[in-house]
Amino acid sequence: MRFRQSAALTAAAATALVAVPSVAVAAEPASTLYVNNRSTACSDFGSGTAEAPFCTISAAARAVQAGQTVEVAAGTSYQETVTVTNSGTPDKPITFVGLDPSGTLVRPVVNTKGAFVLSDTHDVVLKGFRAFGFLGSAVPTVSVVNSSRVALDRMKYSITGPVAVQVSGSSDHVTLSRSQFRSSVGGLVVGAGAHDVLITANEFNQTSARAVSVLDAPNTAVTNNTIVYSCGESVKIDGASPGAVVENNVITAQSNGLTQANCQTATTNRGETEISVSAGSTAGSKVDYNTVHPWADASAYTWGATSYPTAAAFAAAQPGQAAHDVDYDPAFSRYATDPKLTESAAVAIDSADPAAPGVDTDLYGVKPTDDPNVANTAPGGGLRDRGAYELSGQKSVTAQVITEVPSRQGPAPYTVTITATAVNTFNVPQAEYLFLFGDGETLRSTEPTVSHTYTKPGQYWTEVTATDAQGGKATGVTSNWVVVKEAGDLVVNVNTTSAADPLSVQVDSSVTSPYVVTKTSIDFGDGSDVVTGTNSWHQYGVPGTYTVSVTATDEGGRTTVAKKTVELVNEKYTAALQPGQRVQLVGAPYGGALLNTGVNYDKGAWAPFLPVPQSGALFSADTVTGLASATTSDQWLRTFALVDGRIYTADRNLGPASGGVAQGQWLPWKEVTGAGALLGITQISAASIGNSTHLVAVANGRVYEASSDRATGTWSAWGDVTGATGIPTGAVSIAAGTTGNVLHIAILGKDGHVRVADGDYTRGRWSFGDVTAAKGGPSGITQLAAASTPGSRFHVVALAGGRVYETTGDYQAGYWTGWGDISAASGLTDVQQVTAASTGNTLRIFGRMRWDGIYTVTGDYTAGRWSGVSNVYGPDGAGSASGVRNLTAAGL
Repeated sequence: MRFRQSAALTAAAATALVAVPSVAVAAEPASTLYVNNRSTACSDFGSGTAEAPFCTISAAARAVQAGQTVEVAAGTSYQETVTVTNSGTPDKPITFVGLDPSGTLVRPVVNTKGAFVLSDTHDVVLKGFRAFGFLGSAVPTVSVVNSSRVALDRMKYSITGPVAVQVSGSSDHVTLSRSQFRSSVGGLVVGAGAHDVLITANEFNQTSARAVSVLDAPNTAVTNNTIVYSCGESVKIDGASPGAVVENNVITAQSNGLTQANCQTATTNRGETEISVSAGSTAGSKVDYNTVHPWADASAYTWGATSYPTAAAFAAAQPGQAAHDVDYDPAFSRYATDPKLTESAAVAIDSADPAAPGVDTDLYGVKPTDDPNVANTAPGGGLRDRGAYELSGQKSVTAQVITEVPSRQGPAPYTVTITATAVNTFNVPQAEYLFLFGDGETLRSTEPTVSHTYTKPGQYWTEVTATDAQGGKATGVTSNWVVVKEAGDLVVNVNTTSAADPLSVQVDSSVTSPYVVTKTSIDFGDGSDVVTGTNSWHQYGVPGTYTVSVTATDEGGRTTVAKKTVELVNEKYTAALQPGQRVQLVGAPYGGALLNTGVNYDKGAWAPFLPVPQSGALFSADTVTGLASATTSDQWLRTFALVDGRIYTADRNLGPASGGVAQGQWLPWKEVTGAGALLGITQISAASIGNSTHLVAVANGRVYEASSDRATGTWSAWGDVTGATGIPTGAVSIAAGTTGNVLHIAILGKDGHVRVADGDYTRGRWSFGDVTAAKGGPSGITQLAAASTPGSRFHVVALAGGRVYETTGDYQAGYWTGWGDISAASGLTDVQQVTAASTGNTLRIFGRMRWDGIYTVTGDYTAGRWSGVSNVYGPDGAGSASGVRNLTAAGL
């Protein structure tokens, strides 16, 4: 017997390739009957059309005629026993096809019946079903009784009794092929009376009994099966079953992790041999081209009444048998599915007997394929591997999605390009690509690159199966999904709310687009830096009406700008700028921008601390090592910041709006470069004579001075005050002030002496005096501050040991007072830094405290008294400005 394939299976395959016209000839029945129990139009009393399918497979089985195909819809399952009694003809078989990729599930209602019964029929093909039974059931899950030319192809059997499939009665020419017996499943039984049964290209995985059992069934062929870990014999040819063929199988009784205890049968009955041929079956039977790996204490073969532990022993005793068999352990894992060989199994690759009966492909449809890395040992130039699975070079496939934008997101309809790249180590060319786009649409193509248009919103992965010319398959998915949105514009909505801090707003905006939004920004309309994002808090420096603009750009190349007008007012801010006795404070916190507040003593109003605009600033507040400020007679505040030895300046209009500059508005920062280069600057101070501001600096222990008219912006060159006066070098701290046309600079030397240099711009000369030598003074002075009051009085404030002291140089009267203990008079102690300003005949002293507060005291020289300490951060002050570590003050 050398049959290759059943006539029914061959005819069914041919029928599947023939296109049947949709309009049938009147005498001919419809070519296809349909079953779909999920269709609301299904009926078991109709004709089984696609529009009105049958609800059960049984109804289709009663109606089907020769040459018809019963298609059972994917995604459906059935609880029934399907009995097939109608028959086809050799050239017009009846075919039942389950279309679900995982196998269409059929399970009986009770454990006394099976899923399928084919009885007294012929020329029938059953394929693509997943047959379930009941554990322990005595009834076969699938039965073929008294039937001829029947094929069970590409089936899956799970959870059955001891017998998954039984061929019995007078059945003949039955083919059981390319099927999987897995998961608590029984084996396949061919019973007495059957003959010419082909069992080929199946996987038997951990069957609870014998994998293949044949009793009194002549001419049975068991070929190209993979049989792993069966709890009985792998193949038992018993009774009188002559003419058997057992070839090209991969058989192993052991696995990694599986022991004899996992079998339901006792050790003594677990299968003492893997291939057993009874004495009544040896005539005309052949065993060859198998790999057989038995239990360690069992036999590989039994021939007649004799058992043999190895193929060599069997071949030696029985010439012509097992000549090409080998003991090979594939070392499959106990939990392996699709137990496939690897190239390490060279003895089983390209080594099967091509003359053995079987089907033309492996279990998954792969044709015999030459492995270029393994020498061919099959007879007659054969390429078939042993076992149910052909080793394929088709290893993997990847898919790349290309769209018009990088993010792969856009509006419906949205067209994408997908390119598949397959890896085939055998250099077998690709035959076909199947693309599943994730939206229910599929496409078969011989080209690896295809286009697809998504018409509905959603998130989609594309799955690609690449099939090579031999039928080897590899499946992969795109590494990124495609996002399809409803078509629409790029829309920006802006909402602004007043924040808790004065003159501040919270901007909350939303942006919608079918494309990914690539860029968003907020322009607050006050000249500050544009910030990235859609939501942000912003502190304005000046009351006014501002236009907030939110700009968004998407990957579609579209840009939208939405605007919102905000109006900000603050009564205290406005009052602090009005005419009267005013002082401006500027502080450097540990990060962000410098902070500014002002007070109008006549109106009792403190402006809130607000950030100094950063426009033009090439620094942040935490990099500032020194601050100085002065006011001019035309009501401008001039502020100087020392950063890494460079001096930057910004001016603020404290007077009425002029020249397009609003009251309170800051001009951009710029670096002071006009005075020339001065290296090593460590200290700065400033004071004004009229509209001319004098900037004083310490560089390398020497004192220098330069001046500038605010309106012109022209700076004089740095003048060496130390050289002009003869004051010793080693200046530690400086503080400047003016009386009339004279610039006074208080200088703390490294020797602890306080000296004052006087630059008389009317007479054009410098002089100095040693205050410490003349008046003594507190010990341990670390810092100086200064301010001037009317009557040509220059006040020098000193900080020593956390306490504040003051001496006055009355240039009109020609004397210096002794040092007064301001801390004792006012209670201002624990001061870390001191700064001073004057308004009229009043000296205003501000101290940055050890605990991060700012306190102030007032010396009224008209009344002759000092006030107590008040908190600038308090409820009657400017509010909190946490973290200020450097401070400067200027009066007006």
